[in-house]
Amino acid sequence: MRYRVRRGIFLALIGCGLWAAPGAGAAGAGQQPVTMVATVGNNLFHGPTFVGVEKGIYLKHGIDLKLKVISTGPESAKALQAGEAQFAPQSLSPWIVSVERGWPGVAVVIGHGSGSAANFDQPIALVARKDSGIQKVADLAGKKLGFAPGSASDFWARVLLKRHNVPEGRVTILNTRIPDSLPALQSGSVDAIAVWEPYVTMLLEKVPGTLLVARGGGLIGQINIIAAHKDLIQSNPDLVFRFVLAQSEAAQYARQRPGETAEMATRWIPGLEVGVATRAIPNMAYDTRITQHTFQAYDETMKDLLEQKKLRGSVPRDTAFDTRFIDRVTREHPQFFADLPPVR
Repeated sequence: MRYRVRRGIFLALIGCGLWAAPGAGAAGAGQQPVTMVATVGNNLFHGPTFVGVEKGIYLKHGIDLKLKVISTGPESAKALQAGEAQFAPQSLSPWIVSVERGWPGVAVVIGHGSGSAANFDQPIALVARKDSGIQKVADLAGKKLGFAPGSASDFWARVLLKRHNVPEGRVTILNTRIPDSLPALQSGSVDAIAVWEPYVTMLLEKVPGTLLVARGGGLIGQINIIAAHKDLIQSNPDLVFRFVLAQSEAAQYARQRPGETAEMATRWIPGLEVGVATRAIPNMAYDTRITQHTFQAYDETMKDLLEQKKLRGSVPRDTAFDTRFIDRVTREHPQFFADLPPVR
């Protein structure tokens, strides 16, 4: 891919020491690591990033990564757009909308998702109050359904309603921020809520009698891409490579030590208890590969977004992805993927 670098940003990168010749390695003796900022959501999709910071994996690869904790993909997009972060994750649905609108982030690695399946959506679920009268998805008609607008749970819930032949017009949809999920369900301001982990497990354990109505179901590809600013990709591809390499190493650590990863997550997600995190984390998939299944999920998500009239037109893959970095990591460091299912 080719990118045009704005002169001001390029000079700023040089002035701050963020530019390096292609092929430069990690920070060596006497060389300071480069300070960078990444956004992370207050959820378990970002387990490997928490691991990478706490275990010093990014530092090992010459990056002093600082985390900016946000609640949703659209917030993440705004942070990168405003120059508050150089790396930003988003779920497929809000990300594709952002790219169509000119967002400067390009996907370079996967933060959460499965490289061996297109429609992995196990972390997302529909949870209902005990007294709501909701036992199945069809019972949502005439009820109040909450989810975060523009998020993956928004996208998943609308596909769920369509799959079960429940017209959206028969459901009262209420904008419910992820941190407000628990009080919203407890107070009865919503009858049901579509949300992701660890809030699914938190709701089931903290609100007595709460019912798990539906989980996952292969409705969407719940993939969180991690995007780098395209100016950074152009000016310092080696730094982006080192970030992708560190992310892949951290993801394997998270896969192999879920209990420790869950415990680390409690230090980044307000109100999360270790027990809840430990029971929620088996629903996650930390696979950094970008594969044909990733592209299938991308294409299917874009088709659904067009049907929902959230896109004006198709967004070509080559404007959204740059796979050079993860392809190089999988080729040069296969040990970080040896525990994953093969891509078929």
